[in-house]
Amino acid sequence: MNWNGLELPDKNIYFKDEDVLIYNADCRLVLPLIPDKSIDLVLTDPPYNENYNYRGSDFKDYRSDYYIWLEQLLISSKNLLTDKGSLYLKHSSRQIDRILPILSKYFVFRNLIIWISNSQAHPKDNYDSYYEPIYYFTKGNDYIFNKRCEFREQPKDYWSGEGKEFIGLLVNCWYDIPKVQAGCLTPEGIHSETEKSHPSSMPVRLAERIVNVSSESDSLVLDLFLGSGTTALAAKILGRKCIGIEIEEKYCEIAAKRCSQNVMKLEL
Repeated sequence: MNWNGLELPDKNIYFKDEDVLIYNADCRLVLPLIPDKSIDLVLTDPPYNENYNYRGSDFKDYRSDYYIWLEQLLISSKNLLTDKGSLYLKHSSRQIDRILPILSKYFVFRNLIIWISNSQAHPKDNYDSYYEPIYYFTKGNDYIFNKRCEFREQPKDYWSGEGKEFIGLLVNCWYDIPKVQAGCLTPEGIHSETEKSHPSSMPVRLAERIVNVSSESDSLVLDLFLGSGTTALAAKILGRKCIGIEIEEKYCEIAAKRCSQNVMKLEL
């Protein structure tokens, strides 16, 4: 099948339009069939492997070979990235010591973004987790980075005692994007009593910021664990293309519905 100039497998396609292609499959089966150096940005939020019982889901978040499994996926992701490509991996603050060394073997470290997500996890023998790290790596030293594509608001406590004018460039602590509560998709960050659509939905604003900063118009974005389709929706809004892979059919259905709705693309 030819999609946006790429020869891609027909099998397991759940949804397709000119901007978004969704596969209902294990990502390990799809990644080897995507042409090398065809992806500009990998943005993904894999299972954390913390044996957590997600409310409203029977998914078992644990596998004994987790880090070997994840490393193989990262190797495949590197092969798919263009030379100017970037990878963003959202993961757990409790596994930084394991995740950083794996990523550093194959990619160039750029930053560790701290997303203040106000998590409700309450471990008995440690501090409560209040943030999630987003690991930002690139394939090489020449990469896409749109530094001024978005500006932040001036903090109320901003100190200008040195006479420095506030510019508002993005920093690596993202405190301005609320977590999606109770699985609601819109409006984000507002508590909902409805059934959870996905146990760990990523905010659209989070995906939009990453896509906006680290890709360009008509860039191709890849999400190995698409979930409810947030990465694909953000890419579509911003005029990018997206390949998403999701093993659970019920989440593919949600993602397809979100991406098939009329989306007003931003003029860049």
